[in-house]
Amino acid sequence: MLLVRRLAKVPVSRWFSLISLLTALSATGAFAQVSSDAERISRAKKEGLVNLYTSWDADRSAEMKRLFEKRYPGIQANVYRATSGAISSKIALEAKAGRFEFDVATPGDLFWKGLYDQKIFAPYCSPERDAYPIDVKDDRCYWTMPHLNTHVIVFNSQLVAKNEIPRNNQDLLQPRWKDKLVMSSDDYRWFAYTMDKLGETQGVEFMKRLAAQKPSLRAGHAIQLQLLAAGEFPVNVMGYGFQAEQMRTKGAPLDWVADEPVTVTGAVISISSRPPHPEAAKLLIDFLLSQDAQKAMARLHSVPSRADVLPDPPRLSKGLKLYPVKPELAEVMNKRTEQFRALFGQK
Repeated sequence: MLLVRRLAKVPVSRWFSLISLLTALSATGAFAQVSSDAERISRAKKEGLVNLYTSWDADRSAEMKRLFEKRYPGIQANVYRATSGAISSKIALEAKAGRFEFDVATPGDLFWKGLYDQKIFAPYCSPERDAYPIDVKDDRCYWTMPHLNTHVIVFNSQLVAKNEIPRNNQDLLQPRWKDKLVMSSDDYRWFAYTMDKLGETQGVEFMKRLAAQKPSLRAGHAIQLQLLAAGEFPVNVMGYGFQAEQMRTKGAPLDWVADEPVTVTGAVISISSRPPHPEAAKLLIDFLLSQDAQKAMARLHSVPSRADVLPDPPRLSKGLKLYPVKPELAEVMNKRTEQFRALFGQK
């Protein structure tokens, strides 16, 4: 009754304005969208749970869980963390046993294809995907890459003169770098991406010449950068841009250049084809691709893929031409692994 009395006192002219506003909002679908979002959230809260299988590090996983549960109180995010290989095996074994326990997964890009072939993933066209460049998502809404591991050439700025800095991969073939390079002993993905970028003939020629430089092979990208910073090597053939920047900002004498278009790797986000919590799963994907989540990733030193969120520092991705992600390269990984081992003397 109180509301009725208050509305009765509203001037007629204002009633017309209010009616016009309501009509306009209705025409734009704003009410329908709000109602739709509210219904989705309500259904997700009834599910009360969402299961995420991820290869992200502990800090990133914990922060995404905290922020999601803060945004959607009443929905618990269960996070299972492991390597990309372990996650892929777990998902495949569960599916073979008829158990689909995960809702959302972030397998490594080259592990994704094998799971997709088993019909484990479904398409979901999250509205947040519109903010992502075409290079970091497929055109059928099956996967989106939320962050980038850029492959860059890292060098010790105290050991490499400015006029000798290798500006691209071809510069690594100069005689001055023979016996002075360090690279990973198992960089099969970098090898596969670079071969794909260059093409078979040019790629094999480049890799043969690089192997002739006799690079030192060491396991672990972080360890390689530590050796670089300590002055044991002047140049790292391939390091991750974000790791080089982290060490550089802490005072390490490191810098990097990118061979454009820059090859990238990273985990990709997909929804299960049989999610136990379908509404919560979609909300989680929307959230992980949102601007807020991407800004949080940037604070944790990841390189966001979203076009309207810059990494820290921006040079990690701003202005760089990226080489499109191709999960389909998984089909040739056995061949590329054998080639890498044969060329670089790995058994």
